[in-house]
Amino acid sequence: MDYHEQYLHKVIPPFRLVGVLPNFILLLIRVLAGFALSFVYGAEIFGMPWTPEEINLSLFEVADWFVVEVSHFGPPFEYMPWLFAWSAGCTMTIGGILLILGLNTRATAFFIVATKFITIMFRSWNETWDILPTFILFCLGLVYILMGSGRFGMDALLTKRYL
Repeated sequence: MDYHEQYLHKVIPPFRLVGVLPNFILLLIRVLAGFALSFVYGAEIFGMPWTPEEINLSLFEVADWFVVEVSHFGPPFEYMPWLFAWSAGCTMTIGGILLILGLNTRATAFFIVATKFITIMFRSWNETWDILPTFILFCLGLVYILMGSGRFGMDALLTKRYL
């Protein structure tokens, strides 16, 4: 067995939950989190086909205000804020779609957790509750790193068929 097959056997298969209800709950939370990442939060900062026209972002373009905010995170973010802002926007929008599909869920969740951890640690937070969605998505990412997509995801279909 070569390295790639070992990776597929360890990372792709979801944790096996017994019963339909736990798998359905995992699916519902995964779809809601992916929708929030991709279509609510990601669409505001990263240009995708579903980004509202009033935001005025072309495809794969990062909002200028987000690049400025990332530049205030300090080193190393202040040296290449456009790159870090682009990678965060890409992680949220494309990662949200992958999360909805349940495709490569653990790796996607890892990048979401890393992005949200950086946001929690380096962003300046005011006295409001605006950290709460970031913290919830961080915690859900940890759940999906451990659990995978569940029975109702593309990972489960791929592992049934190819592994």
